[in-house]
Order: sequence, then structure tokens, then C-alpha cells
Amino acid sequence: MRGFPPIQIFLLCLMFVVLAVPLSHLTGTVSVAKAAAPAKVVEEKSVKALVRVRYAHRPAKLSVKIGDKEQITVIEDTPLEWRTSLPSPRDGADVFVQATWPEGTPDTALTLEVEPDGLASRSETRWSSGGTMDEVITFIWK
Repeated sequence: MRGFPPIQIFLLCLMFVVLAVPLSHLTGTVSVAKAAAPAKVVEEKSVKALVRVRYAHRPAKLSVKIGDKEQITVIEDTPLEWRTSLPSPRDGADVFVQATWPEGTPDTALTLEVEPDGLASRSETRWSSGGTMDEVITFIWK
């Protein structure tokens, strides 16, 4: 049994129209009023952040720098914690970590946690090699 060709053509055209309407809205041009609206440029300045350093074995020397600013001068018991400012965390923050452990200390872990105000906290753990560590840790918030 065969169908009636005019009805089949009509149904095919109807399906085309049903699909064409949403596609035209998705792929159509943007109106001039929407395109002319200026985009908001948000300039982020430095953001206050809480920084924590944890380690399994106490290092003999520890240096943490964010940008050009030295962050740690005194080594205390773990965790070390202080407030500082991060330059525009949306672009990412590079933290330079240098540590030296006393001779005879096995390879050990050092964890750095950065928690900017209003953003989620990020944590990175690095392992020492041969009693020293010299790392650049990049934290990115999106």
C-alpha cells in the first residue's frame, strides 16, 4: 500500500517550517540595538587572600613570594597562615616557593593553599627532592 504523495509533500514542508523557525532565531543576525550596547569592562584590582603553608617536616629555610613581595620571614609550626593581597586572581597568581630542609630529612611534602575573598580556595602539594624545593605554583580562578 502506498501513501498519497500530496499529503507526504505537505508533511515534509510542515516539518521543514517547524525546524526552520528555531534555526533562523539561532543563526539570525543580532539587532543593532543589542550590538551597540557597550560591553562592561570589569577591572579587578588586587584581592585580599588567606594563604596557608603546611609541611610534614619543618624546613630550615622557607621563602614564599607572590609577585615581587616576600611573604614569609619566620618559620613556625605548621600551618603557617597569613593575609596578603593577590594581583587580579582572575588572571592567575604565581607563587614562588623555595625551601631547604636539614640534611638527613627524607623527601617531604609541602602544601600551599590560597583562599581569595569571594573565591574558592585552591590547594597544591609539591614534594621536595634531595632536601630542597624550588617551585613556581600557579593558581587560577575562573
